[in-house]
Amino acid sequence: MVKLSEDAAFDYDNQDFMTPWKLTITEADRVDLVFTPFFERTAKTDALELQSEVHQMIGRFSGTVRSDSGEVFQIEKAIGWAENHHARW
Repeated sequence: MVKLSEDAAFDYDNQDFMTPWKLTITEADRVDLVFTPFFERTAKTDALELQSEVHQMIGRFSGTVRSDSGEVFQIEKAIGWAENHHARW
């Protein structure tokens, strides 16, 4: 297990959430992962002042993660999730 204290950055197409996402760390080159979704769950609420839209993605992560000591771990098709949530109250 590797603790990542830096902020994560996801780069994805918000018009097509099923395209691969890129995951990096904003302050270092410790994480270089691609998340490839295979399932999308969408939930949407639009009730006047309350609006919410969430895209919960299930997929596979592949790439590398580097520990504080410099050890590089290869990740291959690890199942996980990511989501995009936009809300207005």
